[in-house]
Amino acid sequence: MKTGHSGKSNPPPRRAVVFANGLLDRWPAGLRVSPRRDLIVAADGGLRHCAARKIRPHLVVGDLDSADPQEIDALEASGIEILRFPAAKDRTDLELALRAAIDRGASPLLILGALGARGDKTLGNALLLAAPFLAGADARILDGDTEIRCLRGGDTLRLPGRPGDLLSLLPLTATAIGITLKGLTYPLENAVLELGSTRGLSNVLTAQQAQVSLRQGSLLAVLTARNRE
Repeated sequence: MKTGHSGKSNPPPRRAVVFANGLLDRWPAGLRVSPRRDLIVAADGGLRHCAARKIRPHLVVGDLDSADPQEIDALEASGIEILRFPAAKDRTDLELALRAAIDRGASPLLILGALGARGDKTLGNALLLAAPFLAGADARILDGDTEIRCLRGGDTLRLPGRPGDLLSLLPLTATAIGITLKGLTYPLENAVLELGSTRGLSNVLTAQQAQVSLRQGSLLAVLTARNRE
């Protein structure tokens, strides 16, 4: 009997592009979506963003109260997977869509249309990045020139950018401990930020990459590109 390595390697995880039902007036610079390479997921009304850009989703998730029933029927008849949930549910359509993408082995998760429609949903979607089920999933909210990611204790995050870009750090726990920053105008070494502190706002990149390390707690890192032509 022959044993040992077969010589075949597992394919890399498939990237997911998840469309939420918020505003998507500003397309992220440089983002290219390919139905052949990406897993495209529409969270209920996020389907309108797919239709506006003629992007065919692989999966539609939610209670579908924001989608046209005839459109849903037509998509299902064409072979697109539809995951229907009751209106009385304890998770948002976006959370359900992200869970579905993770169940299918996708990583990273690029989330579009998550901001701007309503204040409560904007905050809820940003805080969703800190949910335990997304730990290790490399989930990112993209909105025009802005990218939002979550750091958890033990993480080191490298953020590509350009000198002059802005980086803000927003603690999500009572204290975010052991913060070390490199490639920024105001570097930190093993610093502490408290919940509600504005100390971490509007730092400026001095290099092509910023590095953020966190020892304990969690925080949101918000990178905003500036002076793009």
